Amino acid sequence: MSPETTEATPFRLAQLAPRISREEDRAAGYAEGWAAGARAAAEQAAQQRAALAAQHQAGEARRDAALAAAVQRLERAAAAADARTAPAVAEVRAVLTTAALELARAVLGAELSDAETGARAALTRALSAPAELGVHTVRLAPADHALLSAAGVAPQGVALVADPRLQPGDAISEHPAGYLDAQLATAMDRARRALLGEDA
Repeated sequence: MSPETTEATPFRLAQLAPRISREEDRAAGYAEGWAAGARAAAEQAAQQRAALAAQHQAGEARRDAALAAAVQRLERAAAAADARTAPAVAEVRAVLTTAALELARAVLGAELSDAETGARAALTRALSAPAELGVHTVRLAPADHALLSAAGVAPQGVALVADPRLQPGDAISEHPAGYLDAQLATAMDRARRALLGEDA
C-alpha cells in the first residue's frame, strides 16, 4: 500500500467526524438562513404591495372625490345661471306672446271691420268641422245672422240661428256629437295657452 493511499480507518473517520458535522451544521444553517431571508423578503414584498395598493386606492379616492366636487360645482353654477336667466326668458316669452296676440287681435279687428266679411268668416270657421260630424246648426251673432240672411247665404242642410249671446264675428256649430266653438275670443285664448305652453 502506497503512502498516498488513505484508507478509511476508524481512527481517520473519528478525526473527520467533527469536520463533517461542522459542514453539515454550516449547510443547515445556511439553508435556514436562506429560508428565513426568503420569508422575510416575501413578507416585505407583500407589505410593499399592500402599501402600494393602499396608496393607489387612496389616490383613486382622492381623484374620485375631486371629480365629484368639480361636477357638483358645475351643477351649482349651471343651476345659478338657470336661476338668473329663466325669469328673464319667461318674461320675454310672455311679452312676445302678449304682443303677438295683440297683433293678431288688431289684424282680426281690421279684417272683421267689414261686417259682411266678418259674418262670412264666422260661418266659414263654424263649417270647418269635418263633414262626417254632420253639422246641422250654426249659431251666429244676430247682426251676422241678419247680414247673411239678407245676402241669401244658406248652406245646404245647415240651419242658421241668431244667438244673442254671441258677438259679431263669432259662431258655434252644433252636430250630433256636440259642438265646435268658433268664437274669436275662444280661439285667441287657445292660441295664448299654446304659445305660453299652458295646459288646456
